[in-house]
Amino acid sequence: MIAFDIRTGFGFDIEANDTICHVVGDADGRFMASFNGVIIKVPFLSIYIGTFEEFDEEVLKQTD
Repeated sequence: MIAFDIRTGFGFDIEANDTICHVVGDADGRFMASFNGVIIKVPFLSIYIGTFEEFDEEVLKQTD
């Protein structure tokens, strides 16, 4: 999967990532997902190459 996101920075950066969490929306509603992949940041644009994986709700409840 490739996704694009607008950002306010103007530096260049490439990073491997498995720790960023996002709120993702679809036809069934919103859910928390972790991103596993590479993020390429160029002026005013972030390019995500990888996968979003939904968190298991039971695991999230155990952290309370």
